[in-house]
Amino acid sequence: MEKIKKENLLNKIIKRIKEEEKNIYKANQIDRKHYKMKMNTNRLIQISENLKEKDIGEVTDKNVIVTHNGNPYVTYILAIKAICSNTNIEICVNETMLGTNCVIVTIIEEVLKELKIKTHIAIIRNLDIETLKNTQDTKIIVLQDKAQYSQLLRAKVPNVVYRPIYNVALYIDDEEFEDIKKDIIQYCDENFIEIEIYDAEDIEDAIEQLEADNEGEYALILTKQKVDMDKIKELKEKENVEININKNILTDLEERVIKIKIK
Repeated sequence: MEKIKKENLLNKIIKRIKEEEKNIYKANQIDRKHYKMKMNTNRLIQISENLKEKDIGEVTDKNVIVTHNGNPYVTYILAIKAICSNTNIEICVNETMLGTNCVIVTIIEEVLKELKIKTHIAIIRNLDIETLKNTQDTKIIVLQDKAQYSQLLRAKVPNVVYRPIYNVALYIDDEEFEDIKKDIIQYCDENFIEIEIYDAEDIEDAIEQLEADNEGEYALILTKQKVDMDKIKELKEKENVEININKNILTDLEERVIKIKIK
């Protein structure tokens, strides 16, 4: 999709988000009876503006199913990426924040209809594994849940990939970081992000564990120890290891979703 067309699409979606703010709020209020996440339409608009400047899609003719933990912002990013790459997408939210996710996708669908764009965007509640066993032309991308990924593999579902880019692996070695740790845990809890806290003897042990165990998670180390940055650079060059030292993760996890390839 050419930049001007992408900007036109996103401008129309931003307008619809503003018009439907009350409906988004109502759906979110219902979902908040069960979940902690509070939707912010200004954040949706900010994400939209960010997407305008990103190279987020390549032309494909494929169909994909992406399953994740139900964060509506992630659903929104995935839908826009699919449209910009001419990819039909079904987004499985695993029964989480269903009302809010459906309202957001409905807004997008209305704009697609107005612009006569035929990309198929849909929310599905859960994966139908028996049906997926016989699906040959659809890629299934698991963004977070390793147990779900393992279940799909055991069922011999074809074309399944695991990309846990919206999960966090955390190591902290000083009591001074305890308040930050609590904030990170709360953020992850509210935004349906899986977090694993590493227990290591020292920074070198933590890095070795992360190198051995990390499958694509966002690894964060908060430390006062001296860090071998050459080793960190070497690890970052490996496909599935991304380690960040003393960096605030609360602002850029969505960037990781924007960057993933859905083709």
